[in-house]
Amino acid sequence: KYFLCVLIYLYEDIRQLKNPAFRRYAEIYHKIYRSYISQIESNGLTLDENREPERQEKLTRLRDKGVKFRNDDKSLVINRFSPACEACQTGVGSFTYFISLKCHRHCYYCFNPNQENYDYYRAHKRDVIAELNEAYKKGTRLRYLALTGGEPLLYREDTVEFFKFARQKFPQAHTRLYTSGDLLTTATLHELQQAGLDEIRFSIKLEDPPEKQAHILTLMAESKAYIPQVVVEMPVIPGTLDAMKDLLLKLDAMGIFGINLLEFCFPWANAGVFREKGFKIKNPPHQVLYNYWYAGGLPVAGSELEILDLLEFALDRRLSIGIHYCSLENKHTGQIYQQNNGHHVAPWLYF
Repeated sequence: KYFLCVLIYLYEDIRQLKNPAFRRYAEIYHKIYRSYISQIESNGLTLDENREPERQEKLTRLRDKGVKFRNDDKSLVINRFSPACEACQTGVGSFTYFISLKCHRHCYYCFNPNQENYDYYRAHKRDVIAELNEAYKKGTRLRYLALTGGEPLLYREDTVEFFKFARQKFPQAHTRLYTSGDLLTTATLHELQQAGLDEIRFSIKLEDPPEKQAHILTLMAESKAYIPQVVVEMPVIPGTLDAMKDLLLKLDAMGIFGINLLEFCFPWANAGVFREKGFKIKNPPHQVLYNYWYAGGLPVAGSELEILDLLEFALDRRLSIGIHYCSLENKHTGQIYQQNNGHHVAPWLYF
């Protein structure tokens, strides 16, 4: 499939393929590809020009400067990154729960509406402690546990109880909480510390007013006294390179553990906003055209290139903060691993 996808990207006119049988087979995938492009265009969006030579040039410079390339070059690291991110590569021993998909934020690029039963779980809660207890009774080996949302701190008591229970049943597991930080208080930080939380991941919205961003930064600085690893996780929106450089300098000065830079994606929703902002889809969108579970959407052109510039900026400034570029392709590998793990591998295949 990978080979065919490459051929389709290279040969818009697959009549150039000489072998008739192979050409007929390729036509199946060419039809799928054109349908895919048609879906993108139906949202009023277009593919960007192919900027692969520019991308490869940036990657080469980063490699020469000492960036750590992981997972078939889908994940790039400077200094350090969360151990939970390393486990995400295969998903073995790692699971993320959510109490609800309800959120007080309304980010135009949020992909939660793509989640299964989204409308139901915006209005209803899951019993995450019962779910975690079921995993414990089955003898499931969980080494990394996370709670996300929605916004988990809309249910502060449930959130704290989840991490208390996780520490009791899986005392060796690395635990983390995803939050916007808006609802975090000193009292809650103390409760999370008592519950044994290992990592807290904040999101920072550059579209927020400066005073609101400053408030979140203050909370992050305070969190260092309570939680061992304080991390930022956010997409890099094309056109925000200078603002992101400024943020990196602030986080580095604060001594934050790290930041996860995510590829900005079109979530198959709010197409009008994406059109208005002039965003295009990265070309090609995926290395392999496939029905991925990850609900994040399609990578937006320019996001990855600016992330690579940020990595070079951090190296040149000798920043000490941990920086991890988690590409959309990197998020797909856990699914592929899980689907193939446990299946028979023929002697001539390598897994």
